[in-house]
Amino acid sequence: MTIPKPVKSDLYDDAWLDSAWGNKANKELLEKDTLTARPRLARALELSNIKPNLIILDIACGRGEMPILSAELGAHAIGIDYSSAALRFAKKLVSTRLEKNPTPINVDLIGSDACQLPFADNSFDRVTMLDKNEHLYPDQLEKMLVEVHRILKPCGYAVIHTLPNKWVYDITFPLLNFINKKFPKNPRSESEKNIHINEQNIPKLFQTIKKCGFNQHIWLEQYIPAQAKWSKGKDIYGDNRDNLYPEFTGIKGRLLELASLTPLKLVLCNDIFGIIWKDKKPKNINTPFAFTERIIRNLSIIEN
Repeated sequence: MTIPKPVKSDLYDDAWLDSAWGNKANKELLEKDTLTARPRLARALELSNIKPNLIILDIACGRGEMPILSAELGAHAIGIDYSSAALRFAKKLVSTRLEKNPTPINVDLIGSDACQLPFADNSFDRVTMLDKNEHLYPDQLEKMLVEVHRILKPCGYAVIHTLPNKWVYDITFPLLNFINKKFPKNPRSESEKNIHINEQNIPKLFQTIKKCGFNQHIWLEQYIPAQAKWSKGKDIYGDNRDNLYPEFTGIKGRLLELASLTPLKLVLCNDIFGIIWKDKKPKNINTPFAFTERIIRNLSIIEN
C-alpha cells in the first residue's frame, strides 16, 4: 500500500493565513491593545487550566494566540508549527504584544514536525492540539499522539480540538441543501479541500486515541453561533462562511444551540473537543458528561 505524502508546508502560506482567519481579522489582531481569545480558543484555554510556571506545548500554533495567552497567564509556553508563514505571523504577534505590554512573557516559537517532537520525555504539563488532527493522515496522527504521550508528564494532560465533525459536513449540509439551496451542499473551502485530509468523527477519533495508549474523554460542542457573533462585521472570508455566519447570529443560532443539547448534536455540532491523559484523570476541568458521545464512540463505523 502506498503511504500518502504529508501535506506540503508551502500550502500553509500567507494566503492560507488570510483564508483561515480573514485578512482584516489578522491585521486587527496585530493592532489590538488587548489579546482576546475567540470562542473556540477561549474554551481550549479553559480546558487547559493554565497556571503560573506550567510548561505548555501548543502543536500547530498558527497565529500564536494559544502560546502567547498561556504565557501571559504565567506559563512557560512553546508553540511549534510546520508553516514558516504561520511562524512569521506568530513572532510578529509576540513582538507587537511586547510593544503594547512590556512585561516579559516566557514564550518560544519553533519550526518543527509534529510527528517528531524535539523535546525530552515527560517534559510538559500541558499539550494542546487545536485544529491539527484533520491535517494529518491517519499514520501521521498516530505518530503525533505517540510523541505527545512520550513528552507529557505523568500528571499532565493534552487538550484536543478538531473541526469539522465529518458527520456535519457529510450528512447535515447535503440535507440542508436539499431543503434550501442557500446552504452549500459541501461547505468546505477550496483550501480545506486540499489540507483537510483526515476529518474526524467521534468513533474515529476515539479509536485512534485509544490505539495510541491514552485514556480519554471526547465530546461535541456547538460553536457555530458563537463564532458567527464573534465574526459579525469583522471580516469577509471569501468562502461559505460569508453566507453561513449571518444565518446563525440571531434566533436560528439560538435554536441550533438548543437542538445541540439533544442527541442531534452528532450531526449538528461541528467542534470535537477532548482531553487525553496517561494514568490519572485530571481534576477540576469543566467538561460535559457527554452521554450521547459515550454511547456512540465505540461504533465500528469509521470512515476513511
